[in-house]
Amino acid sequence: MTKWGLTIVIATGGTGGHIYPALTLAHQFKKDGNKVIIVGTGNDIEKKIFAKEEFEVRYFKSELQNYPIYKKLLLLFRINEDLEEFIRDIKPDLILGMGGYASAQVCVSSDRESCVIIHEQNAIAGRVNRLLLFLKARGVIEGLPGAFNWFEKLYMYFFGSHAYCGNPVREKISYDAFVRRKSNGRYLDSKAKSYPKELRILVMGGSQGARSINRIVPEALAKANEKIDIQVLHVTGEDDYEDVKGLYARSDIDAKIKRYYPEIENAYASSDLFIGRSGAMTVTELSALGLPSILIPYPYAMDNHQLFNARFLEVKGGAIIINNKDLTKELLVEKVIILGRDPENLSKMSESAYEASFSFSTELTATYCYRTIFFEKALRSYGFWYSWFYPFLRVKERMEHAKKQSNIEKL
Repeated sequence: MTKWGLTIVIATGGTGGHIYPALTLAHQFKKDGNKVIIVGTGNDIEKKIFAKEEFEVRYFKSELQNYPIYKKLLLLFRINEDLEEFIRDIKPDLILGMGGYASAQVCVSSDRESCVIIHEQNAIAGRVNRLLLFLKARGVIEGLPGAFNWFEKLYMYFFGSHAYCGNPVREKISYDAFVRRKSNGRYLDSKAKSYPKELRILVMGGSQGARSINRIVPEALAKANEKIDIQVLHVTGEDDYEDVKGLYARSDIDAKIKRYYPEIENAYASSDLFIGRSGAMTVTELSALGLPSILIPYPYAMDNHQLFNARFLEVKGGAIIINNKDLTKELLVEKVIILGRDPENLSKMSESAYEASFSFSTELTATYCYRTIFFEKALRSYGFWYSWFYPFLRVKERMEHAKKQSNIEKL
């Protein structure tokens, strides 16, 4: 193991979709011998998750909460003196922004000596990350392909670098849950001679739940249970728990209802079908496991990014998309019964959904960060010329690197 000895700040927060990939990367950076500090906003979800970890965590209350989008973008550049003093004191080699307004002010507070890299989890980059790309970032990472457009990639060719590394997936999911799912042998082989009698379904709306899913899915699955044998694990979120529990109680379906399920890898490992929202990390985890899904994108997500996330699996043949406005009990019953009666098709969906590369995303992302940090340090050795002729220096270094690679290949 290489001991890099770097100081790394990971700026994250808001929802589980930002927090969990940040934690996965934090463990990798720590394993590589670096000092890791996580910076968040201090909301309840963050405190609940970070309390179980051993990292140094600092909270700075976001000044951007409860404002409309245009005000958030303007207030983004308001100086947070406490945050600037914190960054100045620790002098991080890397500030890794994990997306959203929660991490934006940390990236903006960086000084000239810190390398800023942004990680975009969704298939469509958020507005804050697009802004940071032009103003602060020396590296951008895509968690799902196509997040940044051609102009943004061209800009980063001259003023930084761009890479698709995938979203970091927790080892408990990418390895432990996958191995258990493989050993179960449930709906994983389209050429299997026999399949299980019951269909195990995991229903989940994300770290904050989903009202429309919690309202419609229990009744739909109860109706489908009259035609096929179904077992359900439904993770409701805090607000809808009692209502969902009551809906399942009216039917004879075999259902377990949970407010929150920290050991989600156990649920993934024993499930045959997923029904829920299409957040970036949900889509990534489903793909890393090869778990078929019926995805219902959140209709009010910024730039409709959940729909584009869902299409990543749909075009591969690993998911069915139902738009939230089209979600009815009758339509969902139809889709579930069709899949339950056609196990061979469900297995083909599993094979199509599976993407082995996500198992290596954490290592790829860490390697990209190290390469970018040291590349930037090398460019700073040009002193005065670093700021004024950065694009030309960047291209010059790339050409020299390509020449070295060419000479190595000839050997």
